[in-house]
Amino acid sequence: MKCKPLRPGPGAARSRNARPARFVASPRCEIWRALLRRHRLFCLLLAALLLVSLGASATPDEEWSVIVALDAGPGKKPGTREAARLQARTHFAKHQSLIEGFLSKYPEDPRAFDARLRLAAILAAEGKMDNVQSQVDEAMRLLSAVEKAPGAPQELRADAGFRRASLYLQSLTGREYEMRGSIVNEARNFVAKYPGDRRGPRLLVEAATVCDSDPALKSELLNAARALSKEDALNRRIADDLGRLDLLDKPLHLKFDTLQGGTFDTDAQAGNVVVLVFWSAESPHSLMWMQSFRRAVDKLPKSGLRIATVSLDTNKTALVQRMKEFQISDWPTNFDGRGWDNAAARPLGINALPTVFVLDKFGALRALNARDSYDLWVRRLLRK
Repeated sequence: MKCKPLRPGPGAARSRNARPARFVASPRCEIWRALLRRHRLFCLLLAALLLVSLGASATPDEEWSVIVALDAGPGKKPGTREAARLQARTHFAKHQSLIEGFLSKYPEDPRAFDARLRLAAILAAEGKMDNVQSQVDEAMRLLSAVEKAPGAPQELRADAGFRRASLYLQSLTGREYEMRGSIVNEARNFVAKYPGDRRGPRLLVEAATVCDSDPALKSELLNAARALSKEDALNRRIADDLGRLDLLDKPLHLKFDTLQGGTFDTDAQAGNVVVLVFWSAESPHSLMWMQSFRRAVDKLPKSGLRIATVSLDTNKTALVQRMKEFQISDWPTNFDGRGWDNAAARPLGINALPTVFVLDKFGALRALNARDSYDLWVRRLLRK
């Protein structure tokens, strides 16, 4: 969460010029002042401990300042994954305790709605970290309550609605295509309830990612997002997605040099079904998917199937090492070291990894991203 800047209050330290002339600071005092100036987060965490000890003597503003300060996170990154998890749990517990205490003492404070948003974020983060769906569900319940609260400001209601929709989409990982209708409805409902909110087009674009098998619906969502979006980056993504959509069911003419020293040309693959994978050894999602795909390939028919890849890596050594580990060094692979600007990928509007094209025996692009359905596409097209 983003930490809002705090302004020094009336009790903040005065400048040196404001001191009485007779006061002379000791070197030790000056050292402490320098440390405290450099470690404001430490001061705020110390303030949190003081609030606990002061109890009812702390004001709502003081308590809220400490809660906001904790949005910055636990501080220094630990050296191991286990240490990082332990640090995160400790930080979440401290943050949650302060928020719940604030809500208990000041339920009518205008910041109570904001406090519930923060509490929902903590529950969702813990739920995802521990793979406990009930905590994520509780976070969505809190967000839904804020969204429906009559007294909540419109901006906070929109924040709650967007976070709830995003959590819902994340909770469907692995079931996106199965739940496509629900995802599309979530995006459309947000746009309808909060017209003008810049996040509406983003949700429409995310919903469109699960509509590759329904080009008409995908086009409708992307065009709706384009009509609403005022963000350059999002508009470029929409243009990429619409450009790829326009390639569907048309011959894909693609030719590139390979790491193996040859050339791969889709026009030379007549009679073969081609699976073309855009990926990166620097992308964790790509690596996980590629491992699974490599195992699945052994179960696919060998006759009439060609597999080629386009690497959006910048490090050739790391790519070659991964290809050896996955035993795919013989798959024709393009690499030019330009990352997202790869000469083979950029004209095709590739903006997500992995992306999996499937071409039929006549060279026509039949699937824009068969990442989760390549087995179905390959077997269907090989039978034709």
